[in-house]
Amino acid sequence: MIIEKRYPLKKITTIGLGGHCKEFICPEDEAELLQIIRKEPLFIGNGSNICFITDFYDRSIVSLKRMKKYIHLDDKYISCSSNISCTRLARYLHNNRQPGYEFLYGIPGTIAGAISMNAGAFEREIMPYVHSIDLLDENGVIYTLKNNEISYSYRKSNIDKKSIIISVKLLKQTINFDMNLLNILNQKRKISQPINQLSCGCIFKNPSEDHAARLIDNAQLKGSRSGGVYISHKHSNYFINDGSGTYRDFLVLLRRVKEVIISKFNIELDEEVILLK
Repeated sequence: MIIEKRYPLKKITTIGLGGHCKEFICPEDEAELLQIIRKEPLFIGNGSNICFITDFYDRSIVSLKRMKKYIHLDDKYISCSSNISCTRLARYLHNNRQPGYEFLYGIPGTIAGAISMNAGAFEREIMPYVHSIDLLDENGVIYTLKNNEISYSYRKSNIDKKSIIISVKLLKQTINFDMNLLNILNQKRKISQPINQLSCGCIFKNPSEDHAARLIDNAQLKGSRSGGVYISHKHSNYFINDGSGTYRDFLVLLRRVKEVIISKFNIELDEEVILLK
């Protein structure tokens, strides 16, 4: 087990903001995970949908990145460890001619993170594909939830935040396999999204029957900047850290966008990114 005290938060997230945390822990097996579960730590995947807005986060943060990763196929299901990235899973399934999961390619988080927030892309979301998940609760008890035992909607689920997803079972799809689909969707993502930049994905949820990016575009906010954080020129629902940004810059820009959108369109934008302090 690796434990690092006062670990820089900017190394934990894909947007690279924040001060330090109490400690950053990377268990290497389930026995080590059981040792730390009772600390009620914050579990993170790839840190792609969170932003720390504090100088010091006074909790232990746990990553499962050093634990064993696996993907297994049988006649009906796709079983995998929770720490597999969405992109790695999508590529593996594509290489094994398993259709239906191409939309996951390029989603920057782990499959556990995607399920926790019902992530999606290209008009699809992950939860309808989930058969069941295995979780470890704060008392060290492993339990299983089937799909019909989980409530979910757009970008959220009711999965207990005190439990950690440790494995996932997905449904094999019966649609025809398209060899070109993964690359087609990947090219669309490259054209429309700021790939390989410091960001945490979409900042705002799409309001009912509209798109946050369209509202931000129409408010002429694209490219707006606060210090080292600015709105992407490629996709207006992404904030980019140019490398010099701070969480204070992020918050100033976030508040400005929300104020302008409600002033111009009388629509209140809700954050998709999780803000932690």
